[in-house]
Parts: sequence; structure tokens; C-alpha cells
Amino acid sequence: MLDLEEQEKIDILKAWWKQYASWVWAFVLVLAVSYASMQGWHYYQRGQAEKAGVLFDAVRAAARGGDAVAALQAAKALQEAQPASPLATRGALIAAAVGHVKGDDVGARLELEWVIAHSSEAPMVDLARIRVAGLLADEKKFDEALKLLDANHDPAFVALTADRRGDILTAQGKWSDARAAYQTAMDRSPATGVLKQLDTYKRDALGESK
Repeated sequence: MLDLEEQEKIDILKAWWKQYASWVWAFVLVLAVSYASMQGWHYYQRGQAEKAGVLFDAVRAAARGGDAVAALQAAKALQEAQPASPLATRGALIAAAVGHVKGDDVGARLELEWVIAHSSEAPMVDLARIRVAGLLADEKKFDEALKLLDANHDPAFVALTADRRGDILTAQGKWSDARAAYQTAMDRSPATGVLKQLDTYKRDALGESK
């Protein structure tokens, strides 16, 4: 059984998570969209097919306007026209992020699963898995989410993968494992990065293991 001190820590963490969970997911969404959009634009500048560039611009324009339906339609058109293009992968990630924000998790997950199934870029596949794991966690499918994260190995997303793992383990009440995951995220994040600060807070909120 938990002693009073441990129970108090758990209650504090639950209260924190209830208040800030939406902000945490929003932070991850912003990171995903920014990374995907920036990398996609670089590919565009390097001379990707004109049609793919036009469709990618349509995805970005819809995303900026908060139009999830238009973003998803443009992303699907891009996938059909240029499935092997890196822009198709990035368009799907952006459309998924907008869809999630607008409450269309079904559409978002379809886009993310397309990336996992079709993209040849390991970092983008890892990013898609992180997002799907978040959607699974929202449905309380914690074991399925953790298993999905086990496939992530790209160095660029070790910290973000560990952060998501820590959140899922926290939701399961596995405090010691969650602390270890947050510590990994901290160790693999830039010293002054927002993610490192966030994971430091989350780890500290869990208290020390006994």
C-alpha cells in the first residue's frame, strides 16, 4: 500500500496532469508541424516535382488557416500523386496535426499510419509513431502505445520518444519506470531546450523512487 507521502505526490501529479495535459500535447504538435514543415520546405527548395510542391503548399496553407478538411484532402492528393516524395510524408504529418487539433483523430491516425507504412525516412516514421502512441494513450490503450514506441530508434527522436513513454507510464501509475523515461528524455535533450525543462518538471513531480 502507498504511504501518505507517496499518495500526496500522486495526487499532486494527477492534478498537474489534468491542468496541463492539453498544453503538453499542443507542444508536441507544434514541434511536429514545425519540424515537418521546415524539412519539407527544404526538399521543395531542392527541386522536388512541381506538382508535389504545389500540393504541399496547399497542405500548408490549409494548416495555417486551421482547415483540417482541406489539409487532409490536399495531403491525400499529394500521396496519390507523389507517394514516394518526402513532401507526401510531411504533408501527412501536418494534416494529422491539424486534424487532431480540430478533433478528427480518426483522420489524423489514418495520415500517421500512412507515414508509418509508406515513408522511407526513419525520423519521420518515428515521429508518426510518437503521435499514434499519443492517440492510443488518449484511448487508454497504454500497452499498445508502448509497444509501438519500442520500434523507435532514430537518434533525432530519442528524447521525444522517451518523453511520450514517460507520459504513458505515468498514466498507468508506473512511477519508477516513468521517472526513468523522463530522465532519458532529459539526458538526450539540449541543455536549454524546452523539452528538457518540461521533463525535469514531470520527473520531479513524481518524486524520488524508494
